[in-house]
Amino acid sequence: MQGKQVIRTFFEDAGISNVFQLPGLHTLSLNAELFSHPSIKTITARHETNLAFMADGYARVSGKPAVILVTPGPGLGNIVAGCMEAYSDDVPLFIIHIDTDRKDIGKGILHELEAPEDIFRHFIKASFVVDEPSTLAASLYDALRTCNTARKGPVLVSIPFALLNREISGRPRAVQRFPARPSDPDKMRSFLTDLEHILKDKRRPVLLGGKALMEPHMGVLVDEICGRGLPFLTTTGGKGVTSDRNVFSFGNVMAKGVVRDILDSADVVIAAGTRLRDVDAKRRGVRIENLVHIDVDDRWIGNNYCTALHCAGDIERAIEGLARIVKERTFDWDIAGLKRQQDLEMSGFRTEAGGYALVDLLRNTVPEDTVIVCDLNMPSYWAEYYLPLYSQRSFLMPRGISPIFYSLAAALGAKTARPDLPCLALCGDGGGLPQMAELATIVQHGIPITIFVHNNNSFCILEDAMQNRHSIHGSMKLVNPDFVKLARAFGIKAKKTHTLRGLRDIFLHDVHWNEPFLVEFADRVSSPPWNR
Repeated sequence: MQGKQVIRTFFEDAGISNVFQLPGLHTLSLNAELFSHPSIKTITARHETNLAFMADGYARVSGKPAVILVTPGPGLGNIVAGCMEAYSDDVPLFIIHIDTDRKDIGKGILHELEAPEDIFRHFIKASFVVDEPSTLAASLYDALRTCNTARKGPVLVSIPFALLNREISGRPRAVQRFPARPSDPDKMRSFLTDLEHILKDKRRPVLLGGKALMEPHMGVLVDEICGRGLPFLTTTGGKGVTSDRNVFSFGNVMAKGVVRDILDSADVVIAAGTRLRDVDAKRRGVRIENLVHIDVDDRWIGNNYCTALHCAGDIERAIEGLARIVKERTFDWDIAGLKRQQDLEMSGFRTEAGGYALVDLLRNTVPEDTVIVCDLNMPSYWAEYYLPLYSQRSFLMPRGISPIFYSLAAALGAKTARPDLPCLALCGDGGGLPQMAELATIVQHGIPITIFVHNNNSFCILEDAMQNRHSIHGSMKLVNPDFVKLARAFGIKAKKTHTLRGLRDIFLHDVHWNEPFLVEFADRVSSPPWNR
């Protein structure tokens, strides 16, 4: 086979059905190969930065690696932010870089860069440089394994474009289905023995779940464990591990009020599948006194919180063991009373015209199975803290390097992964405008997402910080277009409102979820939830 056929066969063998791309002269031969095989759908973006975030959204919702196909030089350079986010938030991106011929480096060839993979060395799991035709297939399969095992993350495969049309002898090897590396059985037994000893005299344990629990079986185990009378809290990445309708589910650990009361009353916190990074917990005032930490590896264990006990490796076995330990136990939590107290707390929020009122409106007007994709903006922060979730992989927020230019592009990837579910992108005006070129992608590929633009003509979070820290007002103002007219210029239906009542009417009567729609909400939202 020719090199391009080896790559296409690899996609088919690995079950890769979607490729996110932005073609260039170096990639055309492979583009043509993919276009001729309709089993592989290609999504062509208008900018590589958006392309990377599309793939990020696809990977988070599907739970599978997302493939990015880029050109050398500026094409590769433009995905740096997306790769940084994926590496920092454990998102499996599979980047195929169709490279120049490195033997010609130094001649001033098109898009010439020496060792371009070195750009990524601090924020990628591994780079694979194909320098001989015989290594092409092995590099692809090894990269896929690396991308999707242990702590997931981005990988990069650089392939010289001249290889695409060269004959390569032999058949590529079949994809091996690599299970997660099992934990050492003796270490796991020792951990569970120690965990049982720690929990023996504990009357108020709390389970705190992160993104690594975002699997159906893990959700069942959480229901089983917390159904014994344990409160369940999540990090932002863990929102949706189990339904917030469960009486034991109390939402994001960063919230205040009842959530802080639970943490203050706990005699041990079992944190599972979360790194407990500073930005996810400690920076937001989360105090944990007695911690059992269970994670994929030990990279983050002990970095921000001291541990009484920890386990690095097979999270599923550890959680199954926890379920056995608590099976016959009773605890001192008044779960129903705490839930009533939290309901009263939320009722008080509803009377205020602010961020919670907006989040409450969205929760009661959008379908409950909607995949909600956030930028970093005021409505999204309130959603991060207080939006109830009812299913897994239904809330996406970029908390790796925290880019603000994310939600519209990532929503396109999320909708591609789950075309059967409604999808809502929560954009700020500052973060949303640079992504608006992808309105063309929405129309070109027929991707029916709903875009919510909060237009307050400001980088609102920065304005709030500038006022509070430096007493400077108005320095973060923005000049924005009419977002409704912008959407309509692409043939996308759109409406604008200045009130919550108007917003409710638009979501109930104008948004149909099976066609693209843009909603512009032109009003301020109160200060961020951490200032309450």
